[in-house]
Amino acid sequence: MRTYKKLKAIIIDHNDSFTENVRAWLQPDFEVTVIHFENISNVQPANYDLIIISPGPKSPQDYPETIDFLKSLADSKPVLGICLGMQMMYHLTGSSIKSYAPPIHGKATKLICEIPDFNQTSIARYHSLRVPDIHSEFNVLGTSDGIPMWAQHPTKKWMGFQFHPESFLTEKSVEFKNFIKGWICE
Repeated sequence: MRTYKKLKAIIIDHNDSFTENVRAWLQPDFEVTVIHFENISNVQPANYDLIIISPGPKSPQDYPETIDFLKSLADSKPVLGICLGMQMMYHLTGSSIKSYAPPIHGKATKLICEIPDFNQTSIARYHSLRVPDIHSEFNVLGTSDGIPMWAQHPTKKWMGFQFHPESFLTEKSVEFKNFIKGWICE
């Protein structure tokens, strides 16, 4: 019988109530550590298979500690950005983050996705900011209302979800987690 190593993940918390939901979503497949963004200098990236940049209030430039941390990571380190986390990734590539009005908080919309298993999946959106339109440094894997909802960097091991995969409003939540596990191990 083959045994598999449990993957280790760390969530960088940006004072968001969804952080514990993200932890619960990852468990039991991941051993999860949560650390507040103000303590990010204590993180040893080599100790984790996945770094998650959590959702949170405000905009990417309000978290210079996290921005500096992301800049310091090797391109091969898997990083998943959720909502604010995805916005931080785009910000670091020179994209300007824009307001989204009216804000969407707790609304399910359909994901238009190039990956057939996820196309037309209902996803949970909670955001008042958005990443730029599709023309950017990232490869956009899915959109909703014409806005990038799922993106991957072409050279760095970065993936971002503007939506909340951990929310009960997101269909196929487990499948999204399994996709992330496979992506880490590529």
